[in-house]
Amino acid sequence: MGPYYTVTTMTQRKSPIRVAQDHEKRYAGADKLATEAVVNLLRTESLVSAALTGILRRYGLSLATFNVLMILEGAGRPLCPYEIGERLLVTRGTVTGLLDSLEKQGLVTRGAHPEDRRMLLIEATARAQKLLAAVLPEHFPAEAELVSVLSAREKETLVRLLGKIQGYLSGRSEPPEPAAVRRLR
Repeated sequence: MGPYYTVTTMTQRKSPIRVAQDHEKRYAGADKLATEAVVNLLRTESLVSAALTGILRRYGLSLATFNVLMILEGAGRPLCPYEIGERLLVTRGTVTGLLDSLEKQGLVTRGAHPEDRRMLLIEATARAQKLLAAVLPEHFPAEAELVSVLSAREKETLVRLLGKIQGYLSGRSEPPEPAAVRRLR
């Protein structure tokens, strides 16, 4: 069996990743275009993440901690951890770890909820506001540069298509375990 897909070195790759023409014959249930779409989505996410992480790391942030600060900034008010988790689409444990990291850096505080003592409110500190004021003038132009090869119409189409995939994936339940996987156990 040959490679799943062929790739030149990453520095040479300027076109989308393509799989072999006989992909559907070689792999039962495969759809050549579906595989190419997924592989290219994953590669694009990796490249975008790497570019943005390079900027954020200089400020002591990860993409996830930056997103927490931006969620708090956008909300304009303290949020409960579960609200942050819902907006990040991550588990409660992940939110706790991110908040621990941000609290150690002095970027968020945990305070008592005024109506429910079992809950906390998370608030960005003045230090976080200063940090965002330094990061954002570099971050947003970097985002724009990353997609500068697309026209406004293409960006809108990309957002719409990604939203369509996201809507489908977030609305479906877990698929049943295939028989082949059950036989391997």
